[in-house]
Amino acid sequence: MASLTRYGAEVGSAFSLLGQNENDLTAALGFTMARCTALSDAILRRVWPALGDEDDISFALEVRAEIGRTDLEVRLPSALVIFEAKRDWLLPTTTQLTQYVSRIHRSGAGALVSLSQASTALAESQLPTEIQGVPVMHLPWRDVLADIAAARAVCRGRERIWLEELHTYLLEVIRMRTVADSLVYSVVLSEDRPGGEGTPTYREFVTDHLCYFHPYGVGGWPTDPPNFMAFRWAGAVQRIHRIMHADVVPTIRDRYPYLPENDASDRPHAVYDLGPRLPPLDPIPNGAGIYPSSRLWVLLDQLQTAQSLKDAIAGTRALQDGWATT
Repeated sequence: MASLTRYGAEVGSAFSLLGQNENDLTAALGFTMARCTALSDAILRRVWPALGDEDDISFALEVRAEIGRTDLEVRLPSALVIFEAKRDWLLPTTTQLTQYVSRIHRSGAGALVSLSQASTALAESQLPTEIQGVPVMHLPWRDVLADIAAARAVCRGRERIWLEELHTYLLEVIRMRTVADSLVYSVVLSEDRPGGEGTPTYREFVTDHLCYFHPYGVGGWPTDPPNFMAFRWAGAVQRIHRIMHADVVPTIRDRYPYLPENDASDRPHAVYDLGPRLPPLDPIPNGAGIYPSSRLWVLLDQLQTAQSLKDAIAGTRALQDGWATT
């Protein structure tokens, strides 16, 4: 099969031509559900168990009403299921979901469904179980991928083609940063022990347990996980690691129960599992003018070849400025 690129990037599926924002995600999902009964039945039974075998189903994208606009509506004979999609681990707010309640009341019954990479546990800690009598449910994209895999096993012909296209597209959109992205997120590690005496220091979480975590969605911390991280202490970059797996948990005590209960720990956290240490294995000095606690982005090749972190940042900015003018 011949390759196809758009703006220099490979087009992996027909849905890749849409884009990668929230409306694009639900457009691809709605289209495929409308074309593949096995997929629509599997997804709808997760969020609306009362679905009948003979129910007449219709789908509508981006429906405007007196208040708000829905991403995807699934209309059943006596119920309305509204999907609200978010990128990454984000979740819709209660205020946003409340805008759609009156539509469901007019339909007689129904549900509000959030759709994102967030786990069910994270969603349960952030979303209400119901709003004005309308149940609120969360559907992780990983469950959608599981339903696609199950449907692919029983579908053939055109249905199978659209399932393959959706599967490829979702993996493009909901994965971590593209493997080709070589930006490194650099942070400082302290010797503080968040769990108290006898527990690991922040530095030991990285060096001994190959794990790093930070608050999610606040304080300028990234919501999209980087591919690489660099860890600094004693005035130098001491270690560089690739992130092998990223997740967001409702509270960091879900991962480390011995951490104390307080406002700092009882909030969503991004948790990164780290791969083996990458070269160089000798420290890379910060260089003059690097604020000791700054969180910084730098290109991997610049960090691995520069004489200092300061020089690597300068090289990164020069390359980014060059890309911007081409």
